[in-house]
Order: sequence, then structure tokens, then C-alpha cells
Amino acid sequence: MTAVSAAPRSPSRERRVVIGGIVVLALSLFATYGVVPAVTRWSAREMQLDRVRAQVSHLKGLQLHASELETAAALSEGRLAGGVRRVIHARSSALGASALQTLLQGAADASGLVVDRVDVGPDLTSEGDLTATLSAYGDIHGLAALLAQLASAPRVTAVERLTVQINPALRGAPDVLRVTLGVRAPMVME
Repeated sequence: MTAVSAAPRSPSRERRVVIGGIVVLALSLFATYGVVPAVTRWSAREMQLDRVRAQVSHLKGLQLHASELETAAALSEGRLAGGVRRVIHARSSALGASALQTLLQGAADASGLVVDRVDVGPDLTSEGDLTATLSAYGDIHGLAALLAQLASAPRVTAVERLTVQINPALRGAPDVLRVTLGVRAPMVME
């Protein structure tokens, strides 16, 4: 048997390989946990600064044209004020509901219907509208007059639901109808 002897490795070469491995490991850890997060934070900060700069330039543009915008708004408000029909303006939804209830009661009274009930929702819908249900009884002419009153009312209203039934409580008077209206009215909070 012949023994093959390996050339003895020098300890300095092994040391260099180990030190090289440690350096590569340290550099990769530094890049992974130091450089990449710093670059990510820096780019996010730059994007935020760009958004803020765009907002500032937009606000400066608004400031430069403030008098023109105020004039246009005043003209629009004047056209709206001169218009026949407007939306309900109120400080709260409860006050708007009261205004809608008054409008419905007045329209029903003017049309000759006798109102049983007016229920107005206290809160605005997701579209910013008030909703109400009016129950009344009267004849077909009163119903036509009520619909005409609502169509030409000083506030914008939309009839969403209309139910007409012969009033079973008044069997001797076949021309008396029970009318139920579902109404929606847009409202602007002041």
C-alpha cells in the first residue's frame, strides 16, 4: 500500500478563505438589513415630498385665482338664488327633516288631502338626501293636485313610491282613496 500524502495546507490560506467568507457574509447582511431598507425609506419619503409639492403648487394656483373663483361662485349662487326650485339648506339633518315635513304638509293641505301621517327620516342617505313617507286620504283630484304641488314646489323633491288604495274604512264613499307617497329630497348642510 502506498500512502498518498496530501500537500499540507497552509494555515494562512485557510484563514484568508474564512476571512473572505466572513467579509462576504457581512457585506450581504449590511446590504440586506442596511442599504435596502434605507433606499426603500428614501424613495417613500421622496414620493411623499413630491405629493406635498404638487399640493402646494395646486394651492398656490388657487390662491392666485382666488378672486376669479370667488366671482364665479358668487355668480353661481346668484343664479341658484334666482331659480324657482332649490335643494333644502339646513344646519342639521333634523332641521332639514323639519323643513321637508313642513313642505309635504303644506302641499297636502293645498291639494285638499287630509294627512294621517308624515314620517321623515332623521338622517341623510349616503347620497345626501332626506327621505319621507306621507300618508293621506282624499279623492283622485286631490292626488293629482298633490303631485302637481310637489312638481312645482320651491324645494326639489322626487316621488319614489306611490301607493293608491280605496279606503276600506269608508265603504260608503268609493271616491275616497288612501294615498301613500315615498319622497326623497336632496339636502345641503350649511
